[in-house]
Formats: sequence, structure tokens, C-alpha cells
Amino acid sequence: METMSGFMLLTFWLCAGVNYIMLRNMSKRQKGLLLGVTLPPEADALPEVQAIVKQYRTWLGTLCLVCAALSVPLAFVQETAIALTLWMLFFFAGLALPYLPLFGANTRLKALKKAAAGQNAPTRVVDTAASAFALPKPMGLWTLLPPLVLCLLPMALPGLPRGLMLVCGIDAACVLLLWGLGRWTFRRREDMVTEDSARNQTLLRVYWDRFWRLNLWAMALLNLFLILGYRSEAAILGLSLGFTVLLLAGSLWMEFSVRRAQAALTETAPIVADEDDAWVGGIFYYNPTDKRFLVAKRIGLGSTVNLGTWVGKLYYAFVGLVLVVCLAIGPIFGIVDSIPVRLELSGSAPVCLVASHGQSEKYRLDTDAITDVQLRDTLPDAARTWGTGMDHYLQGDFYVIGEGNARFCLDPTQKCFLRVEAGGQVYWFTGDSEDHTAAIAQALQSTVHP
Repeated sequence: METMSGFMLLTFWLCAGVNYIMLRNMSKRQKGLLLGVTLPPEADALPEVQAIVKQYRTWLGTLCLVCAALSVPLAFVQETAIALTLWMLFFFAGLALPYLPLFGANTRLKALKKAAAGQNAPTRVVDTAASAFALPKPMGLWTLLPPLVLCLLPMALPGLPRGLMLVCGIDAACVLLLWGLGRWTFRRREDMVTEDSARNQTLLRVYWDRFWRLNLWAMALLNLFLILGYRSEAAILGLSLGFTVLLLAGSLWMEFSVRRAQAALTETAPIVADEDDAWVGGIFYYNPTDKRFLVAKRIGLGSTVNLGTWVGKLYYAFVGLVLVVCLAIGPIFGIVDSIPVRLELSGSAPVCLVASHGQSEKYRLDTDAITDVQLRDTLPDAARTWGTGMDHYLQGDFYVIGEGNARFCLDPTQKCFLRVEAGGQVYWFTGDSEDHTAAIAQALQSTVHP
């Protein structure tokens, strides 16, 4: 099992575990809801309701265990393009299938409720008093600056690869976006849960503040982890996995803290909104009479999209397109990996060493600028910091263990590698065959070291 395969397996197990915890928690009464259906407290003791909940938990646990077990063989698939395609398919299927028991249980509970007492028309009430009542201050500049500086600070390090420079910039942009989303969250009108505006205010404001602060610092720490471990691919994967575990643990703690607070604050209060018909399967919100694009989730933190609006339909169409594109990544990588690398001496005055991938030129070096030429029979251990890494194609910036930064354009499955230095930069190349690489090296050595 390769490092990347093990990382994908552990990541899937982690995501599947979180998925199971979140879905199983929906079988507990919260804010008057059980499996996404508004029910009176006395309904919990009904045998029919208990049977639905028990069956839901059984099917949910079984599906999650089956998905976890079926993911193990994927970790031993050797071909990168095939493994990537299978992992994409399995992530989507393995995380979506556990929702099927929820859809079934939600449908049966709704039918049971209608048969017993009828169903109110879907309504959604906005508590305008809550949005103006004792509103805490939104996150200010001093909340933004420390994590933003932490994201940008590594860019001042000498010799930092260009790929990591770009990562630092992207992380800094994400921190700014998260900060803006946090301020916007504070200005949103909250949905009415009870008739008590003060309670409604308490439900989400404080926890939203903690949630966005957690994400700001998590993004900054991720940036720091990548900088510390970029010289080792295993270190990058290990730090990224550790970061993911910590972030998910913090997010789960936040989510369940909110749910416990919501349950405590609404335990003895009348629930004023019964909108079960507007929630398809207890997950998707569809209400054409509600013109808002984003609405608050029924329990916990977060927002969801209103499928009843044209913007909501466009959003889900875009998500579907993204999923299709993701599934196409594996075949695209397979095509790219099948294109051979090329190496040639081009021109006459001056003669240039040209490294290409198919018809795409990657590097062009003036032979007059080449100061050292070596022919190696092994490729040293290296970690990619920017570029492409496939079974038969490595290209971009790499950190070579024991040597430092270098640029690759080669087929790692070959047994003959050309190492050249030009302008203070180290390059590693291969031609379309080992004999061709050796011939290029011999021609260069006669020029550089006559």
C-alpha cells in the first residue's frame, strides 16, 4: 500500500465516521424534531415511532460498516488514474448511501404523523426581534490580522518554492473570505424557534462566532503545517491528516454544543414552526413561497440552499456539474500520464536543451549556461512542492532529499536520468527512452566538459 493510498483510505474512514455520527444524532429528539419530522414529545414512546428509529439506526450502521470494508481493496490499486477514478466514485457513493435510511425513515414518520393528526402547511417564520436583540459585535480586524499574518509570513522565507508561495496566497484569501462570511453571519436574521427572542438570539450567535474563529485559525495552522513539512511528501500527508482530524474534532464539538444548547433552550418552550413538507427527506429545503436563497439548517450550525428558488436550482446544477468533472479527473490523468516525455537538443547558435511533454515544451536551457551534466541510474527520493506527479510523468518543482530544490520533467519508471545545472538551478530529465537520455547526456558532456 502506497502512502497516498493509505492517506485516501484513512481520510475516507474519517469522513465516513463523521457522517455516521451526524446522521445517527438525527435519531435523537432536538428542537422538537425526530429524524427531520416535527413531533410532540409523547410521540417518542409510540411503538410505531420506536420501530422506525430502531430500523433506521440498524440500516445506517450496516451501510456505514459495509462502505468502510469495501474501501479497503481500493488502497491496493497500483495504477494512479484508475485508483483516482475509483476513489472519486467511492467517496461520492460511500458518503451519499448512508442518507438513504434517513430518507426512508423521514418518509415513514411523515406518513405516520399525517395519518394520526394531519399536517400543517409549510411555514417559515423570521424572528425579526432576534436579529436586533442584544446583538453581539461581529468579528473585528484584530480577529482577522493574526491568522492573516501567519498565512502570509512564510512568503518572506528565502528559497520557498513558487508552489508554496501560491498556497500561502490562496490560504490568505481564504482567511479573508472566512472573516467576511463570519461578519455576514452576524447580520443574518435568524429563523424563529420559540416565541422568546432572547432564546433565539442565544441559540446561534455565540456559536457562530466560535465556529468562524476556529476556521480562521485552522486555515492559518494548515498553512504553517505545509511550510514545515514540504520537504517530505509523507510529512505533508501526515500533517494534513492530523490537521483534518483536529479540525473535524473541533467542528463536531461545536456542532454538538449548538445542538445541546438548542435542545436545552427549546425543551420547555412551544415550537412555533412546523415546516416538514418543505424539507424533502429531512435534508433538502424546497419552498417556492420562500424567496431566500440560503436558509438556516433546522438543527445545529450552517445554512442550506432553497431548491424552490431559481438560484437554488442553478446552484445544485452547478454542484452536479462539478461532480461530473471530478469523476472525469481520473480518465484525464490517465491520458496525460500516457503521453511520453521528450528531450532534444535544438537549434545551432546557441544550441538549447529542450524538455517537453508530448508537444508541450516545459523547459528550454541554453547549453552555454549549463555548468554540470551527470547521468544517474537512480532517481533520488524527492517530494513534490508544485507540479504534476503520476506513474510515468513527474514535472514541476521538487525537493530532492540531500540536495535541495530541483525541477523535474521525466518518466520515473526509466533507469537512466539526466541531471543538469544551469543558472544555479538543478534539473532532472529523461528522454523517450533510456538510450536516448544517455545519448543526450553524452552530447552535453562533450560540450560542457570537453
